[in-house]
Amino acid sequence: MASVYLQTNTLEVERIAQQFAATKGQVQKASRRAVRKLVRWVQSISLREASRDTGIKRKILKHRLRMSVNGNQFTARVWYGLNAIPLSAMGPKQTKTGVSAGPVDRRHAFIVRHGAKGQVYRRVHRDQRLPLAIQYENIADEFRRILLTDISLRFERMFSKYFEQELRWEVRRAA
Repeated sequence: MASVYLQTNTLEVERIAQQFAATKGQVQKASRRAVRKLVRWVQSISLREASRDTGIKRKILKHRLRMSVNGNQFTARVWYGLNAIPLSAMGPKQTKTGVSAGPVDRRHAFIVRHGAKGQVYRRVHRDQRLPLAIQYENIADEFRRILLTDISLRFERMFSKYFEQELRWEVRRAA
């Protein structure tokens, strides 16, 4: 599991607060709401980019994200489940050459049905019947790349945008 810490520039927050002549309470409320909006934005961008890059549906990937916001400290945590996804979760179809599940093609693989659902297996040794290996698709590299490129580059700009929106609303509400 990779840890990436993203922090905003406090000078930018102070500059925006001075621009609107906001009180400390207004800044805190606006910060709290801006952090929530930012977390939702991170979730949305992560799912969109990961789905586009891997070809795996968002419905499958969204269960791999957990969000938590600590309002008192103005912090948020986004957790990514980076374990590989079993091909059985991606709607596998048996083909002449193996199994196709979403954008993934596995040659010499086969589906073993257990009721309505089936698991995708592949023989470890081609000339032996057993052992079998369950087939997975790795998503860890894609999520790491998305975090380090798409999100971290736009993170501070998006926080400033959301903070300014919320502070503007908070100041207008008080007037």
